[in-house]
Amino acid sequence: MSTLSEEQKKKIEENRRLAKEKFEQRQREAKSLKTTLKPSTSDGPAAKKPCLPAVKAEAIKQQENKVQVSPISDYVPKIKVSFVLASCREVQATFKPFHQIIVNIFKAVPTTRYIREKGCWMLEIGYYDELLDKLRKLTELKIEFDLIPLHIRQIFYHDFRRSQPQKSQPDLTRIDATLLEILFPYQRTGVLYGIEKQGRLLIADEMGLGKTLQALAIARYYASEWPLLIVCPSSVKYSWRQQIEKFLPRVNDIYVIEKGSDPLPTTRSTRTVIIMSYDQMALKYKQLVEQKIYVVIFDESHMLKDQKAKRTKAAMELAKTAQRRILLSGTPALSRPVELFSQIKIVDNKLLPKFTDFAERYCDGKQGRFGYDAKGATNLEELGALLEKAIMIRRLKKNVLNDLPAKCRQCLWVTGSAISNKMSGLKKARDACERANKTNDKSLQQSTLMSYYAETGIVKAAVVADYIADTYFYADAPPVKLLIFAHHQVVLETVSATFTSKKVRYIRIDGGTKSTDREVLCKKFQEDPETSAAVLSITAAGVGITLTAANKVLFAELHWNPGALIQAEDRAHRVGQKDSVFVQYILARNTADEMIWPLIEAKLNILHGVNLNQETFGGMKSSKVFVDKQKTRISEYYSPEGKKDESKDESDELDASIILLDD
Repeated sequence: MSTLSEEQKKKIEENRRLAKEKFEQRQREAKSLKTTLKPSTSDGPAAKKPCLPAVKAEAIKQQENKVQVSPISDYVPKIKVSFVLASCREVQATFKPFHQIIVNIFKAVPTTRYIREKGCWMLEIGYYDELLDKLRKLTELKIEFDLIPLHIRQIFYHDFRRSQPQKSQPDLTRIDATLLEILFPYQRTGVLYGIEKQGRLLIADEMGLGKTLQALAIARYYASEWPLLIVCPSSVKYSWRQQIEKFLPRVNDIYVIEKGSDPLPTTRSTRTVIIMSYDQMALKYKQLVEQKIYVVIFDESHMLKDQKAKRTKAAMELAKTAQRRILLSGTPALSRPVELFSQIKIVDNKLLPKFTDFAERYCDGKQGRFGYDAKGATNLEELGALLEKAIMIRRLKKNVLNDLPAKCRQCLWVTGSAISNKMSGLKKARDACERANKTNDKSLQQSTLMSYYAETGIVKAAVVADYIADTYFYADAPPVKLLIFAHHQVVLETVSATFTSKKVRYIRIDGGTKSTDREVLCKKFQEDPETSAAVLSITAAGVGITLTAANKVLFAELHWNPGALIQAEDRAHRVGQKDSVFVQYILARNTADEMIWPLIEAKLNILHGVNLNQETFGGMKSSKVFVDKQKTRISEYYSPEGKKDESKDESDELDASIILLDD
């Protein structure tokens, strides 16, 4: 219902009438003026320009006066000022459209500077509030603000308080000396960061920098809250066990869950560790919640990127009980922020509690035609700074080169159904090898061990190829340059076929490669950024070539001669290599690897002791495995003998004296 009085209504109607008359009068005057100013059509030279009648001139003057007093003179410009964190210490600010008053305000605040290349202003976060107050006092401008959320700002503010309480150093003696003493300086920094965050963090160091040891050290600091649960990809469960056995020898109650029917241990002690895959966690999470697991390590935590997946929901439930939640990922999806949300929630569910708020600020989240779309990426610098400050530590190799040795070696023990399903085939080869070792026939010992070695290559091939593809060439994986060495043709073929199916561009050099082609292939690997891998024969490509574009060297198989392994490593570790080289030996349990590996270590140590070789595997990140050939047994095995790479006669490489080292 209208609340206007009759008098007000009459006044409004009168104003409308007057406005309409003025509008019509202006239209008539403009039309008349247009007719008067119309150019003469006379062709004669005496044609004169028309004079402007005094009446019309007066009309124009009145129009100009009316424009001057028009309400547009009261227009107040609308300016949008946006703020985003550029780092842990600085804020980036932009505003549109340009206005000199805004510029003057920015210049009046300490630490502000204009970055011409980016078209933005930067200032220390400690002066953010001062700048904001000055802008809010500008009554002559209409300013729309896009601010940094308050709870995010507060995370950073305490660093800029004048008086900060001195942080007390944690008592690292709570961590076993066998682990603590072998940590590199940057790894010790990571452990201190994890303790500062009370065991709730994401370790996102680049692959090869030792996230496993840092996680174990942090978890060990909270040993009084054990048992420790380690959730990891199925292929590396035994690698975790080996690391624990070597660096935490007092921890002797280790349970590796193989299948859903395996019971969980009921003991709760500082020596109890449970290792299981993500799928097993999804099946057993209710039992784990009931047992109240307080310390959890999630290895390769990017496997929890899908919020709707069963494994992610199970991990969320475990995180509600666990006081210490340590996530490991060498490839945090900072370019795909939506994939980080669930991992952030597991570490700290209060940091970014609402998905829509997170998506709108960091994923360009918006409602699309087919539902909510959060596949974009916005304010990535702020997100990176927030994670670094609150829950994440990430170092790249180039940042810690001074702490790293020239080579970082790792021994990885893999398992999988492709191996276990073929165990029956190894039995004959293994048994023959064991019988030969009871005799004094060196020729028989050599031939049976060769057969066992060949069978091992056949069994390992598929598992190793899948591990390499899944680790380095998954969807949206970062660019990488790898050298993969093997000895038998079946292994080289399997790795090559896997790369072909995954559309990984690679080169291959083995005994069948012409010498004229080797140089062309090496140049392609060195110079072509799209060529990601080199599949190489240990004997045919282990010497005489340079492949320093790679800083990762993987051995799918061992070789009898440790010198051949060192030579192969040095295809990447040569003059011109500006990075530390990560070397990984991929071994399998219950295969010839368990017999050959300790023999290689022993011979290399002997050569080092007499100054014939400066390399040893003594500081390698793995457990040493000693096999009693008289007692070890394997259940079942059979498969046709693997064909070796014919580039070199293997009998010359097999030193019989190695076999007798542990007799």
